[in-house]
Amino acid sequence: MRRVIGVFLILVTFSFAQTIKVQGMEFAVAIQDREPIGISDKFPPDIGKVYCWTKIYTEKIPTKIYHVWYYQGNEMARVELGITYHTFRTWSSKKILPQWTGEWTVVVEDENGNEIARKSFEITEHWK
Repeated sequence: MRRVIGVFLILVTFSFAQTIKVQGMEFAVAIQDREPIGISDKFPPDIGKVYCWTKIYTEKIPTKIYHVWYYQGNEMARVELGITYHTFRTWSSKKILPQWTGEWTVVVEDENGNEIARKSFEITEHWK
């Protein structure tokens, strides 16, 4: 009688989901000492520039995130931001022309393009 000895190869795939959390997200007129200054969700058309500040927590370092700036549904800028500590404050800015009134949205994406947060602000004549 012959013995058949089989060899089985079992492939195990581990998925290590990257945990990135946005612990804070603000729009501001400036950044000072890594903190937003002049926080608001409404700005005048002559603002010139708006900053998007985020406080990020991640388990994986280094990594990167993106601030994707949208105006009227159109992508206006995509800014790559490197994250080098588990808790990290970072920001991007966008020049705003006076005629670009209305709603703006910034989407925060992880390095794989997954949305992890979004927030909107408005450029308006009635900003106060």
